[in-house]
Amino acid sequence: MYRLFIFVVLTTTAATLPAVADDLVIQPGDAYIELRDDAEGFDLYIRAKPGLGSVLITESSADPEKKADSFAFRAWDYNDINGDEKRILDGKFLESERDLFFLLDSSPEPNDLLESAYRIYIPFQLTYGYPWSREGQVEVHRGTWLNVRTFERPYADYDGVWNDNPFILSMKELPPPPILEVLTVEDGPVEDVEEAVERIADIIGLSGGNIDVVLVVDTTVSMKDDVAFIQDSLVPLVRNKVEDFENFRVGLVLYRDYKEAYLTRTTPFTGSLDELQNGLNKVTVSGGRDLPEAVNEGMYAALTEFEWIAPERLIIQVGDAPAHNEPRGAITPEMVENEAATLGVSIFPIRLPGDLSKSN
Repeated sequence: MYRLFIFVVLTTTAATLPAVADDLVIQPGDAYIELRDDAEGFDLYIRAKPGLGSVLITESSADPEKKADSFAFRAWDYNDINGDEKRILDGKFLESERDLFFLLDSSPEPNDLLESAYRIYIPFQLTYGYPWSREGQVEVHRGTWLNVRTFERPYADYDGVWNDNPFILSMKELPPPPILEVLTVEDGPVEDVEEAVERIADIIGLSGGNIDVVLVVDTTVSMKDDVAFIQDSLVPLVRNKVEDFENFRVGLVLYRDYKEAYLTRTTPFTGSLDELQNGLNKVTVSGGRDLPEAVNEGMYAALTEFEWIAPERLIIQVGDAPAHNEPRGAITPEMVENEAATLGVSIFPIRLPGDLSKSN
């Protein structure tokens, strides 16, 4: 599994030319870095924007009076990512025979996380400057200050607007990407609980061989017949799907609503389907005086009260009622979405047909 790390932009410094456009300012979420298998450096990906023509890695500090140069960093050796990039300085392309391997990109490419991105290979050993001025070397590691200089024009051409985006490397590992896109289970409402249980088993079965999954189940009284069917039928179906898995852990979250016997109740991860069956057998239903239930609270508990380890991570939420339109407590839909994105957890909601007569 490849490893992703983010970097944190600390400040931006506008160029002395016309006002800097938003497209030249790197915001949180606009970039990430990916370690290379050769362990000699990493690739920096920067989101491509309509007004961004090129990016260049430079020293992170500059003389505000512009009397001292802030040098661009260079690689010692040629690389196939940026080794052939051209650079314009003082209106002319620099000569390539001097082996000036600048950390520069003017040609964005498709990117899974950023849609389209510039890519710069940054070795762990960099050089800058020239013998007749100021020169030196930098070892890149956790906490190193660098700068993404963004340009309106390609080839790092200062004749257009440009901007400095200094940053410090932060070794915070990103989670594996969500796996929603590789699953082919049909979306949409189910006709009955039997179809719901089959869909749960299919989602788990298609996910792969190394998975953590949390079932989030509505246990209000309208779910009485549905919960009984889940208790009888779910584990045998799932057992057939996961028997050849390298690793499988399942957890359980039960939810009701505010002012009920409980809001959420969790059962930790287990690798034993027998233990899951025991947990399901103990489920009882009660409450649910109004139609909406604490759906978001149940999913947030699944995200935050479990230690997610596996590279593939799923939440499957089953219920017959929607979440509250307006939050009744501290948990909001945005909190659920943000936490799921941070942890790399894919959420599959399964909506059962409701029977309002059961809640009276």
